[in-house]
Amino acid sequence: MKKGDLRRGQILDAAEALFFEQGYDRTSIQDILNRLGISKGGFYHYFDAKETVLREICERHWTGQFDRLRMELYTGRRTAVDKLNLLLKQASLFETEEPHFAALMLKLCYRDRDAAIRDYRRRVLLDRLTDMAGDVMAEGVAQGTLHARHPAEVGRLLLLLAMDVDDEACDLLAAETDNPDRMLRVIEILNVYRESVEMLSGAAYGTVVLFDAGALVGAWQQATEELNRLEGIEG
Repeated sequence: MKKGDLRRGQILDAAEALFFEQGYDRTSIQDILNRLGISKGGFYHYFDAKETVLREICERHWTGQFDRLRMELYTGRRTAVDKLNLLLKQASLFETEEPHFAALMLKLCYRDRDAAIRDYRRRVLLDRLTDMAGDVMAEGVAQGTLHARHPAEVGRLLLLLAMDVDDEACDLLAAETDNPDRMLRVIEILNVYRESVEMLSGAAYGTVVLFDAGALVGAWQQATEELNRLEGIEG
């Protein structure tokens, strides 16, 4: 690894640790410098702002997630419908093994209403997943398990729908983290979404799963605990 890449990675590691320890808002660039013992010039050589650091941290998390997905889609022995289920799950903020990262995104994008980070996440999802979605739809059409005259366009449409549904779910959950009725409402929305995906993709009824209610509740509870911790730090 080049020295510059190593230093860049060290800055990202230190910043991410600080964001989780004391909150994004309360972490200053000077805090990051102090953690690493470097000068402002050493920071600004690689990054122009704290938000840029956050975006690259997000990019690192998402890149690993998308690399694993690509491996499953193009080398795994899954059916096209199974691949579609797996791919559309990636649009969910809670489809992660890192509840602290989900909580940070939930706070910034849906509690603090940071439109820039929220839009950035959507752009990354579209950029990384659109071709995969088109390939999965085309594969399903060839197999006869999915049906669409324009598989690539339907694949992109399904991604857009997935992101809109995730936005609505996160908005509902972020509004009242201690209200269990919110989760019931989200599950209702997701069930309608699942049926919509079946209709748009031409998949057989009941073959699109997209989410496991028990796993979703568990992931939400973990993210909520981390969110409460973050807000306790920043309160």
